[in-house]
Amino acid sequence: MIHRTHLILAFTATLALGAALPPVFRGSVLRMQRSGEMEGTLSGPLRRASADFAMAPEAVGGGLIFNGADDAFISLGGQQSKLPREELHVGALVSVETPRRWGGIVGAVEDNAEAETGWVLGYDDSAFTLMISTEATDDGDGKLITLRADQPYEFGRLHLVTASYDGERAELTMDGVVVASSDAPGGPILYSGEERLTVGAYRDVNEMFPHDGRIAALEIFDTPFSPFAFRKRFGAANPTPWTDATFDWRVQPYLTWPSTDAVSILGESTWPSEAVVLFRPESQAGWTEVTSGTPGSRLHEVRLEGLDADTKYFYQMNLIGAAKGDAVPVLEGPLRSFRTAPDSDEGAFTFTVIGDTQTNGAVAKRVSDLAFEQRPNFVVHCGDLVDTGGNKTDWTETFFPSMRPLIEHAPLVPVLGNHEQDARLYYDYMSLPAPERWYSLRYGAAEFFMIDGNRSLAQQSEQLAWLEGALAASKAKWRFAVLHQPPYTSDSNDYGDTTLTSSTRGDMNVRNIVRLLEEHGVDICFSGHVHDYERTFPIKGGAVLPHQDGGVLYITAAGGGGSLEDFDGTNTWFGNRKARRHHHLHVAILGDDLELQAMDEDGRVFDTLRLRAR
Repeated sequence: MIHRTHLILAFTATLALGAALPPVFRGSVLRMQRSGEMEGTLSGPLRRASADFAMAPEAVGGGLIFNGADDAFISLGGQQSKLPREELHVGALVSVETPRRWGGIVGAVEDNAEAETGWVLGYDDSAFTLMISTEATDDGDGKLITLRADQPYEFGRLHLVTASYDGERAELTMDGVVVASSDAPGGPILYSGEERLTVGAYRDVNEMFPHDGRIAALEIFDTPFSPFAFRKRFGAANPTPWTDATFDWRVQPYLTWPSTDAVSILGESTWPSEAVVLFRPESQAGWTEVTSGTPGSRLHEVRLEGLDADTKYFYQMNLIGAAKGDAVPVLEGPLRSFRTAPDSDEGAFTFTVIGDTQTNGAVAKRVSDLAFEQRPNFVVHCGDLVDTGGNKTDWTETFFPSMRPLIEHAPLVPVLGNHEQDARLYYDYMSLPAPERWYSLRYGAAEFFMIDGNRSLAQQSEQLAWLEGALAASKAKWRFAVLHQPPYTSDSNDYGDTTLTSSTRGDMNVRNIVRLLEEHGVDICFSGHVHDYERTFPIKGGAVLPHQDGGVLYITAAGGGGSLEDFDGTNTWFGNRKARRHHHLHVAILGDDLELQAMDEDGRVFDTLRLRAR
């Protein structure tokens, strides 16, 4: 027997005795109390961590405001038997203010590694989605298929979104238009028993990505309904964008991708806006103005080109927001400066190496502030900039604040870590040479080969072929490889428990680059991933060999903020210097001479290295 359920959630602003009451879930099934609890036959009580309720103006469609915080409604456990199974039909009037790789409007989903069950109506970086797992897609532990709208949502606009699954066919509509469909699922919806109905977040047992925007109405059935019926009941989409956020910086301006004659400046605002960058060399008084090519965006990237080599420039990014009435808001960025790269092999420069900043913003801030004391020309980051690459607040509230003022003056040159999850946000925030997953950067007498250790580096792989060609073509005096996973490490348990068994002593995928590094004269390979500091002896052909004879040094610099790890209790055949502490590296190059210092978060130098060019 099919269990029929019908859940209506309609968010409205109501006045009684001159005071605003909380929204009401209209109908006989579910009602939200002033305490934030909701009671109903489908979900049982739904609880919200925050008891505060704020409503958007009715003129822009109204709706309950979610601010990307811990304000989702989550059911208590033990309600899986009451969730829709044979069919699922969902409709929502919803706006999105913060795109996410995993955005949730409403759902009951579990997505843990390969185990994928339940369903969720949500969105990604630019479009609405329906994810659903059914008995027909089950590969042993469930598998979610995704329908993705072929049209983007608009920032702050209240869209009418519906999703239907009748046991055979799934369909997604936006504002009355079918934007995705599939005949692939088939069969009843598959649940694991761990799912909990959630409104206002993409949530499972170990992840929580809260919604930032509005939900003005939400309706769930397990009997058919039409988008027209939902529109008739709750109203059409509202074309007027609206946000409760003030016009401000979400991410203040910062620098990436430096060269002798160019640099990229990026910044992000809370409202759609237009960016204007003013810049000038220190020897001139007049400003040159460049406007962003994407007016109406929130994330802006301006590439300054035609600059003079080895020259200090001042810059300022300002934002002009969308008009509200007669007012045109303007946001002025701070006045900052940078130096372009030298165009000679004899030019002197310094750079910072840091890795695995991840979740500990306080530590990352101490480390980056100490790095900034040396005023490096640029910053090499060995990956794991954040803890969860698809979580926007990891970027906006932890990474970028912790790296200031360093990256306002020293351009950021990163590689992907595993914690970036290959998320769209990484590519949005990092302006890098194509294809961005891997690239090379020439700076003075040095060339940096930035490698993605998360993708295959086996023979015949696209990336290994690129690396071989780029190394062969390099004319640089100094050559550095940078990737997240270390080819060699004396870590205690990342590649095998060294207290009980044995270890591969490094990542076997990235070990595939070792031959090329040795053949093409790479001096140092910088990596992260293992949260400590280690400098190996120079290595060539699987044995220790002096640098002047072609040995490559491998330096793990993963002390930017992640929880510290430890080393094998017994030294490895390649292990030289080790330190279990948060740190950064300061590297200085002048012609044939290289000097490296490793400094901990208190500014103490605990390792030094000097090399002469081969």
